[in-house]
Amino acid sequence: MSYIGADKPFWGPNLLEVSAVTTTHTSGTTDVLDALARFRSADGQMHQRVRANAALGDNELRILQYVLARDREGNDVKPSEISRHLGISSASTTALLDRLERLGNVERVNHPTDRRSILIAPTDRAAAEVAKLVDAFEDHVAAAIDKLTPEGRTAVLQFLDAATDAANEIAGSSAPRDYASM
Repeated sequence: MSYIGADKPFWGPNLLEVSAVTTTHTSGTTDVLDALARFRSADGQMHQRVRANAALGDNELRILQYVLARDREGNDVKPSEISRHLGISSASTTALLDRLERLGNVERVNHPTDRRSILIAPTDRAAAEVAKLVDAFEDHVAAAIDKLTPEGRTAVLQFLDAATDAANEIAGSSAPRDYASM
């Protein structure tokens, strides 16, 4: 049985059966759609728990994950990169960074070669609290990936790429509605 979140598609605790709102699919297709819906629901619930444990909003968590990932790669992060990554204004980014800094999750540091620029770095507290939870999830997923054959990994990658392309195509093809004029 496939589900759609009542308030967000495939997301959240309130779920509806997909077959009640979509076209009929073969049983093999429905099984994969069911698994995808279960994953998206569980992933959404995990992110809600991480946000609740860390007292963070959705964009704050996304910023922290981005900064932590870039830090692990040995890369510096400028506020403008965060704005681009999230697709939000620099003013919104500044407000979110102010809050994250007050909570002790990030710090602003001077750019080593450009005195006019600042960099955003995760604090040890952020790495200890948030990264621990996110890393636990990634470790479980990595263990599942390690059990796949090379052919299985290829199939998963092809499926995820196709699902990503489908989401991007649908997201890009729908014009936002102007509810004010309705």
